[in-house]
Amino acid sequence: MRKVFFSAAVAAILGISATAALADDAMSPAPPSAMHDGGPRGDGPPRHGPMMGHPSPTFAVINDLEQLRRLYALNGHEGEIVAVYHDVLNKTQDPMLRHYVYDSLAREQLKPANPEQAIATLRTSLAEDLAAANKAPHGTPPAPPTAQPQ
Repeated sequence: MRKVFFSAAVAAILGISATAALADDAMSPAPPSAMHDGGPRGDGPPRHGPMMGHPSPTFAVINDLEQLRRLYALNGHEGEIVAVYHDVLNKTQDPMLRHYVYDSLAREQLKPANPEQAIATLRTSLAEDLAAANKAPHGTPPAPPTAQPQ
């Protein structure tokens, strides 16, 4: 039950992040005062919520990808993010991150109206997600830990 809840929570966070990222496209770029450490990390006051403390490595990668996508778009090089997405897919086996990247890649492939390529990307993602789902145990709660004598 805990795994299902965690998966649903992470999916909701990713959905909200993607929606917020799309909304950011319509906004003006962050002022130079919001930039620190050479990158656009602080677009306003600290946010409160589940990611307030230390974000997970997966969330950090997603944030970096969104910032890169935004910077490429601001500089008129929108298409270059596709190579970054393919590079990430070659470097990670994290199912959640791969799912996010496949969705982002399909969204980029739709921009020049290439639905066949976007459909192929999403079908690849679906195949990976199904393979991961089939490997996961279904309906059996994890066994309680056995006490080890010390």
